[in-house]
Amino acid sequence: MQHDDVNHMTNRPPVYTSNPEDTAERTPGVWRVGLVLAQNIRALVVIPLVTAALAVLISFLFPNTYRSTVTILPPERTFQSMDMPWDEISLMAGGGMALPVMATPSDILAAVVTSRTVRDSLVSKMSLAERWQTTPDAASITLKVNSGAEVELSGIVRAWVHSTDRHFADTLANGMVLQADRVNRQIVNTKARRTREFVEKRLVETEADMEAAAERLEQFQNEHRTVALETQIQQMIENAAAMQAQLTADEIELSVLEQTHSAEHPQVQHLRSRIRETQRRLDAIQSNPGDTSIGFAAGLSKMPHLVQQLADITRELKVAENLYTLLSAEYENARIQEQRDTPSFSVLDRAVGGGEKVSPMRSIIGVATFVSMFALVLAVVVAREYFAQLGRRDPEQYRALRAVWTELRHGWRKRN
Repeated sequence: MQHDDVNHMTNRPPVYTSNPEDTAERTPGVWRVGLVLAQNIRALVVIPLVTAALAVLISFLFPNTYRSTVTILPPERTFQSMDMPWDEISLMAGGGMALPVMATPSDILAAVVTSRTVRDSLVSKMSLAERWQTTPDAASITLKVNSGAEVELSGIVRAWVHSTDRHFADTLANGMVLQADRVNRQIVNTKARRTREFVEKRLVETEADMEAAAERLEQFQNEHRTVALETQIQQMIENAAAMQAQLTADEIELSVLEQTHSAEHPQVQHLRSRIRETQRRLDAIQSNPGDTSIGFAAGLSKMPHLVQQLADITRELKVAENLYTLLSAEYENARIQEQRDTPSFSVLDRAVGGGEKVSPMRSIIGVATFVSMFALVLAVVVAREYFAQLGRRDPEQYRALRAVWTELRHGWRKRN
């Protein structure tokens, strides 16, 4: 009371104590938030800066990792691995690998490049187990973790390898692609050899059948003084013989495929469907009783007995001749494929000049650490201000929250 009288007598304004908490509480809205941040500016800046600097310094303890990339052109539709069984690709990759049903040649090439067979071959070729001082299996796993292949929308395949030695990364990337080409050619050549051996046996049998049919035809003509066939019957014989030869050739190809492909493989299913369709058409030609223009058996039933015999012998000869022609082409193709030693795909850009650094990205580490710590410190500052104001506005609720916090701390200590 005396103090107010003194101020009134001296015409001075009243004097208030300067309390930051009271000042923040009296400041309205956004300005209150700005005031709280200004009061804690040192913590908001210094702590994130120091933490980010420490993170960058720690990153220097880890070696640099470099990435070398080899760019491979999209394989043609005649890419050799398209004939490779998907089961075999899965085994090359170590099992458990699933390729999409509509896999492109680029997808299959990427699977071959990253397969376990290629990795094991590269580990042995470049003595990676000795270089990394580990076992061959562990070296293969390490190479798997630090390598891969990506297929772009354009179909280009990019095979990459990570290494702490930037120049050795180039060597690994180029070596991986080279081994993939060798493994692919070896598999295709082996498959071609199996096909050639199988077709060669059937070619010998077909040649013997053709010679036997030619002898029977010559003997028949000599005995019966050359019985001529009508043009219509001759055309039916040629059509039926061509279909029968194609059917036999498809059955031979199916037998070859089933040695290495599963029953669910698209090529196997397509070939079985084609065989069923050819057999259906052949049955219609040979036994259609309602149309003698296409019914081979029905047409012959109205011919003399000698003509029927001549037609049967002629058909056997035509079938053997057509089949021999088809098998000869397949045999030559398999023989050429077996001896083929050209690259199975084309490399657009090899890895040269040292790999590109991919980690540690120290600038990103510093920025990310600063932002994370700034957000954490800001959250702590806001939480402290909230509880401080809660303690002034509602002491009972504040004491209840402190009690919960205390129980949580005790419970945590007891558990540990």
